[in-house]
Parts: sequence; structure tokens; C-alpha cells
Amino acid sequence: MTDHKPETWFHEAGSDHCPHGAEPDRHSDAWNTWAEHHTGTPQDIFICLDAPIGPCCSACSEEFDEPISWEHCTQRTTAAPAVTEEPGR
Repeated sequence: MTDHKPETWFHEAGSDHCPHGAEPDRHSDAWNTWAEHHTGTPQDIFICLDAPIGPCCSACSEEFDEPISWEHCTQRTTAAPAVTEEPGR
């Protein structure tokens, strides 16, 4: 299960979830401001660092070619047990 682990994923730049709008011309002053809030991915996609999707399983997401939440990971072990007692009691 080493490949199945939670990672924070982000929405694409310019999507409805991105508050900065579409990518401006790379030779404009607006590009520098826009670029401060976005980064590229190995898949050659710009993502918005201000628009997190949340924890996703990278292995499942790669397999299904879309973000798969950690909660829906096919290989996820059960969540940590809930604490029923306060420490020190």
C-alpha cells in the first residue's frame, strides 16, 4: 500500500474554483501576480494554490485519471479509532 497515501490536491488554474481567473499573457505585468498563486504539475497543468481540493489518494487518482478523495481510496486502511476517553483519565 506504499503508493496509496493522502496528498493535498488543488483545482486547475482558471477553473470556477480559482479566484484569479484565466491565465494572462505571459509577457504582461499581470503574469507575475498571477504566477505567484499558481504552479505547474508533472502533467503540464497549472494548478491554483488558493483552491485546494483536499486530501486525495495519488495512486487512485492516477489510476482513474481524476482526483479521488482519500476517503474513497480503494486501498485505504480503516481510519484511526475515535478517542473515547480524555487523556489522563
